[in-house]
Amino acid sequence: MKKYTIILSTIFAMAFMSSCDQDNLNLNPFNSVGVDVALNTQGDFDIAVNGLYSMMIDEQYYGADFLSFPDVLADNLIINLDARQTQRSTFEWRYNPNDTRGAFMADAYDVVQQANFILENIDKLPAGAAKDNVEAQALAARALAHFNLNNVFGMIPTQEAGANASLGISLNFSSDIRQTLARNTVEAVYTSVINDLEEASGKISASNGIERFNPDAINGILSRVYLYNGEWQNAVNAANAVTASVSEFGNFTGIWDDSSDDGVLFKLINRDADTDISTAVPYNQVLTAGIFSEYVVDFGFFNLYSDQDVRKGAFIETSAFEGDVYNHVVIHNNSSINMGTGVVDIKVIRAAEVQLNKAEALANIGGQDAAALAALDLVRNQRYVVNPGGGETGQALKDAIQAERRLELAFQGHRFFDIKRQGDAITRTNAGQFADGTGTPPLFLTLPAGDCKFELAIPVTEINVNPASTQNPCY
Repeated sequence: MKKYTIILSTIFAMAFMSSCDQDNLNLNPFNSVGVDVALNTQGDFDIAVNGLYSMMIDEQYYGADFLSFPDVLADNLIINLDARQTQRSTFEWRYNPNDTRGAFMADAYDVVQQANFILENIDKLPAGAAKDNVEAQALAARALAHFNLNNVFGMIPTQEAGANASLGISLNFSSDIRQTLARNTVEAVYTSVINDLEEASGKISASNGIERFNPDAINGILSRVYLYNGEWQNAVNAANAVTASVSEFGNFTGIWDDSSDDGVLFKLINRDADTDISTAVPYNQVLTAGIFSEYVVDFGFFNLYSDQDVRKGAFIETSAFEGDVYNHVVIHNNSSINMGTGVVDIKVIRAAEVQLNKAEALANIGGQDAAALAALDLVRNQRYVVNPGGGETGQALKDAIQAERRLELAFQGHRFFDIKRQGDAITRTNAGQFADGTGTPPLFLTLPAGDCKFELAIPVTEINVNPASTQNPCY
């Protein structure tokens, strides 16, 4: 069984990850032996960096789990009790130190350790653009992993007044597997994440494709981090540094079957012959009888998608399985490149999110409603046959931005964090799993604002092997 701990995962185990073979991203297994000889040449470092991307595609990280459980935790989905009932304790907020997102924690920290190993050896490379690009990719991978970990197991700065002083996750800056690490404050975690990303932004190569961290990707991620940190103007500035445009209406469906990269800033390549990970598995499996869904779209949320919204058809399929009709989540199901069901490229960040980050930040600055509305409409104009907006201002504008975030980022691992960072409650509709809202409604409908369950339990295995760590208050 995989040990859910940053202490027991080693840099050498990470080194043997295999991955994709693409023109822009030739990922080879990192198979050197021994720290002293692992990283010496540019080729060694290139292979090690490729390993970072491979590890991010693991099933418990971006490969599948991290694209599902933030929606399972929130209000976009309803469990189908006629299916396997995976993640049921997550859906019902019944997680505990023995049943939490331990595998996600281990996989994200694996990325951190691999990044640290690269950074510890970076001065073996001669100064120049190639060295800077390697360093920037390692910094960005470490920052993103620390950010994601903290948002699951710690508070988000804007969540409540005391969030910054509360305990976040343990920052890790070493590949030493013998270390024990105390938890840092949320403020310290966010400071570290921003520092890493800002440094990476100044060193990343502009010639990197979207299969790697690149300038648009790092600035886009910075816009997200600054938004979560309540730094509104910095979020706007980072968004303004992104050059890519929001995907057009006619190209939107193609993003999800890998036939278009319009508006994609950073994606992880996932191929049948290499990674072969089904990102759809947490949502459903495709059988002879049809789509067998474990989680379906909440009926109330389904009704928020208008028939003029291109996302409705791209994200959702209403069809029968063994005589019952469901609203299935199909955003991760099909690829024009791969044969395997759910083997699709993983879209980590897109220009549409960046514009929504900018719109929200501007709306929070005050006196910037016109600019916020313009950013919002860059998304709405490309999602509807006719933009349903009407020049909103004030609170109506803020509400419209949040509504559009929910529609745009659904089933991609965002919803729980958008609710959490605003200090809101999770409120589900009392609808069942069938397409018309009938069926068995959830037993658990509300997670109140401020509830300690918004911070998931630290795995008991981590507490046991890392005595410097501590458990969250709820557990």
